[in-house]
Amino acid sequence: MTHISRRECLVAGLKNEEIDFLVQELRAFLKEEKVAEGYSVNIYKDFVGCCGAAPLGVCIEIEGSDEKIIEDLDQRVYAKIIEICERKGIDYHKCYPVTIV
Repeated sequence: MTHISRRECLVAGLKNEEIDFLVQELRAFLKEEKVAEGYSVNIYKDFVGCCGAAPLGVCIEIEGSDEKIIEDLDQRVYAKIIEICERKGIDYHKCYPVTIV
């Protein structure tokens, strides 16, 4: 059975280009990690729409058959987000718990 996970990571106060940079860094990290065959990871900007679109942060979606592998991969991406935020001096970031369906 295929499972899909989703995690939202809010990063307040960043400009659109800065979130683009964060997404690019995470995608580069995933290329190095070599995601297991049969699993796909989608990382994209999360937006809110109110009088225009404003970036909120990053969403991580992982699809695959084994929940344990999905959780492990999610934790590695989550740790990378924290590492990038600390390295770049991004003070406020909050990641919601991963949801697997």
